[in-house]
Amino acid sequence: MTARVSTLTALLVPLLAFAQHAPPSRPFQRFDGCIYKAQRWNDGDSFHVILLDRKEVIFRLYFVDTPEEERVYADRIAEQAAYFGISPNAAVDVGHKASEFTKQALAKPFTIQTRWRLALGRSTLPRYYAIVLTADGHDLNELLVSAGVTRIYGTRTPLPDGRDSRTYLARLHELEMPARCHSLLVDSAS
Repeated sequence: MTARVSTLTALLVPLLAFAQHAPPSRPFQRFDGCIYKAQRWNDGDSFHVILLDRKEVIFRLYFVDTPEEERVYADRIAEQAAYFGISPNAAVDVGHKASEFTKQALAKPFTIQTRWRLALGRSTLPRYYAIVLTADGHDLNELLVSAGVTRIYGTRTPLPDGRDSRTYLARLHELEMPARCHSLLVDSAS
């Protein structure tokens, strides 16, 4: 037992020291005039963006997850299909709709707000979490949820306007209910 405690202590002490000296979270930075750049691997919640300085960056939305479009991600597709209560094939179709929705919503220059927090994924290229506002000031997450093409999911953060993520998530859930009801009505009419 003493050896286990010593081993555990030996592992935890450096981790706690690191946590105490870890840099504080960065404040949000705002980038206006961003341009959506079409790329094969863009989807509804992760896409390439050209910033005003012509730098290309991949951003991933906080708080939402659109279904995958590529069948190679069978485990994710099954999880996403279960969330929507649909088949995996239907989830892939929703993924295509979400991707097209985002592309259209970002057809005009838009705003990115990011803290440069890495959003890990299967890509070898770095991508960063962001909040996105369309050219007319609409929150892309809210638009995706209202359209019924995303699940509420993922990393949380206080918002750039100071709102707590719990307040924001409650708003997204309010928007999700009518979208789900509409989706069920459309499916039952088909």
